Amino acid sequence: MASPAVRDVEPAPSPRRSTRRFLVPLCLAVVLARATYVLRPLRNDEGGYLLAARQWHTGGEFLYGDYFVDRPPLLMLVFRIAALTEWDQAIRVLAIPFVLLFVLAGWRAGTLLAGPAGGRWAAVVAAGITCSPALAAEQADGELFGAALVMVALALALSAWHADSAPHRFGWAVAAGAVAAAAPLVKQNLLEGLLLLAGLVVSGWWGRGADRRRALLVGGGSLLGALFPCALSWLWLRAARIEPADAWHDLVGSRGVAFDVLWSTGPDDSLRRVGLLLVLGTVTGLLPIVATWLLTARRGPRQGSAEGRVLTLLLVCGVVGIASGGAYWPPYLLQLAPAAVLAAGALAPSTSRPGAWMRGCCRLVAAAAVVGTLVSGAVYATVPSAWSSQRTGEWLADSKAVGDTGFVAYGLPSVLETADVPSPYPHLWSAAMRTLDPDQTRLRATLAGPGAPSWVVQVNGLNAWGIDEDSRLRDLLHQRYRVVAEVCGHPVWLRQDLTRELAPPPPC
Repeated sequence: MASPAVRDVEPAPSPRRSTRRFLVPLCLAVVLARATYVLRPLRNDEGGYLLAARQWHTGGEFLYGDYFVDRPPLLMLVFRIAALTEWDQAIRVLAIPFVLLFVLAGWRAGTLLAGPAGGRWAAVVAAGITCSPALAAEQADGELFGAALVMVALALALSAWHADSAPHRFGWAVAAGAVAAAAPLVKQNLLEGLLLLAGLVVSGWWGRGADRRRALLVGGGSLLGALFPCALSWLWLRAARIEPADAWHDLVGSRGVAFDVLWSTGPDDSLRRVGLLLVLGTVTGLLPIVATWLLTARRGPRQGSAEGRVLTLLLVCGVVGIASGGAYWPPYLLQLAPAAVLAAGALAPSTSRPGAWMRGCCRLVAAAAVVGTLVSGAVYATVPSAWSSQRTGEWLADSKAVGDTGFVAYGLPSVLETADVPSPYPHLWSAAMRTLDPDQTRLRATLAGPGAPSWVVQVNGLNAWGIDEDSRLRDLLHQRYRVVAEVCGHPVWLRQDLTRELAPPPPC
């Protein structure tokens, strides 16, 4: 009797192949989603940073030349690289590799915390957060670039902590320290990478002998790595002849003053934006992830671990960092993103009730990102007002003459960047003007002086925040300027001594 045929058993896919099958489609989806953002209009900060980066020079009045910018040098270097091309949207293209780094680092950190399943859940959450328009993640802003560096620093720190040999552990720690110290050079309050390293070192030092040796290697390596970006910053300050005290004032001290000004002159606006942050953080799933970890982590699989204790600290510090910002714009929520990715990776694979809750939050993040991308795409495709600032800048570009300058009252430097028109007034953002020129003394002197801007684009009331209650700015505008057009609902003023051939009004 013939023996039955033996069927070939298909070998199970290798872990590396399985990982590749998961990560490659996820990264392609991220690139596709980010590509849909590239051609959308630049937002306020993006345009302002580009405008400042294009004129960055030493010897000016401020850190980066003639414009006051309260952001660290590594962020401005990113925008300077984007400014090497005349295409403004290059900054959005430059953001794509940063987002991919965020996703891959999230996968790596989640895998170290909870195995392959933890890596997959962490990567999904990382992709969802960095593609969510509700979190303003479509912008190439300091929060996005800085969060990517923090996520990479967290992954490197965990790699160092879990390394199986001393040389590998020390090498990972050096890299982690360098990237962690670079993150605050993009946005000042992104200290989570340094906090994780410090927390792991302190926790290991109070542990057993092996943990203490591990803590010494991680601590020494991360300290050595952190010195590298610090040394580069010091060399830049020396080369640019900038006093460290002046840099500290512009990058840190002025933020505290701005917080007081924002709350004293516009408390209702600040409270409204706080409410909006809570709503956006909830519907996107980011805040539910944070809340799930804080409420259930003690019952989760990482209970008592060094990583679990430090992760709670990272989330708390992230909330404090957002609260201390003062303005509460949607991108602020991205400060919570790296720690939220770690929380998802640590808890989601668990079969316990906290894990089920976390998996639900992770699915909410992914769904919110997909829906948000589709909805925002439809808005930009069908609602002309979404393009109003860019249309205004394009109209100004078609109506200006060589050598013209401009001022936007108040804020929206993206209009000037689109028009390729410099400003003789150093404060491109309304918050900086309200903080450093609260009585508008310098603004009025600029408008009344020989170098007065050719154009004034009015995007806010001249007495917004009660800043021109005595109407001195309004009277000065009427004396030296005349309204020549209304573009997308914004009055455009031209200096009285100038004539220009105006472009047709754009569709808005």
